[in-house]
Amino acid sequence: MSRYLITGGTGFIGRWVAAMLLELGHEVRIFDARPNPANLDEITPGLSAKVDFVTGDIADGSVVEAAKGCDGIIHLAGVMTVDAARDPLRAAQINVIGSLHVFDAARLHGIGQVAYLSSAGVFGPDDAINPRPATHYGTHKLAIEGTARAYLRDHGIGSVGFRPYIVYGAGQSSGIASGPSVAIYSAVQNTPATIRFSGRVGFVLVQDVADLLVQSILTPMQGAEAYTLCGETADMTDFVDALSARIPQAQITIEGAPMLIPGDLATSALPPHLAQRPVTSMQDGIDRTLQFYRERMPG
Repeated sequence: MSRYLITGGTGFIGRWVAAMLLELGHEVRIFDARPNPANLDEITPGLSAKVDFVTGDIADGSVVEAAKGCDGIIHLAGVMTVDAARDPLRAAQINVIGSLHVFDAARLHGIGQVAYLSSAGVFGPDDAINPRPATHYGTHKLAIEGTARAYLRDHGIGSVGFRPYIVYGAGQSSGIASGPSVAIYSAVQNTPATIRFSGRVGFVLVQDVADLLVQSILTPMQGAEAYTLCGETADMTDFVDALSARIPQAQITIEGAPMLIPGDLATSALPPHLAQRPVTSMQDGIDRTLQFYRERMPG
């Protein structure tokens, strides 16, 4: 049994990572600015009682103390696209300086590996091969990838980063990318919802991202690679049509321009131990998320 630190661990992806690690018998410590144990209990009642919670600001270095005694770090804390555009300086403190603190915590405590979340936002709208981000958020994420390579070279800390496109599923409710997730929940609740972007995107189910993060941290790391994850690529209208086919009374609309990311990115070639992990289709992902909410509806 090992102990793992998850930064941002009660967020959308973090709660699923925590649940998976606990199910495998590991200890979990969550570092979060505003821990919300109820997010874990929504997945499995009582799950939060098994977690060691530490409250802190990722930007001020307090994560160093939180990492003491841990065998690996899964770094998910960060400020998303809209908030990063609204206050780029504060966002950089959290996204960039905070990530430096995470990697330095690994160095100081002899933690040999870090799994972290980058973003498909490292790509600009016109180039699906060379990272040229068009947003502060994407720029911050690209900087983190460089930080990972530098800590490997200078201190031998292995890492794996993932660049998911649109992560969707149970539990996401904020940020522009939450549109598909909110749409599924709203359809179950029979309330209207608007997805604030259009066009083709890659749909990546949250459980798939969490699974890759967990499998990565459980496997010795030798490099500092970042892998693009696209899941299944489809137009946003295809998503709404698939949801409406399952819930005909769904009241979902689409507004807004396409994302500032190429519509047809390709998933990176993954190492063998990750390449064999399941990739959930958009249709199955919708079904799994609907089932999650229906099982938890009162009555």
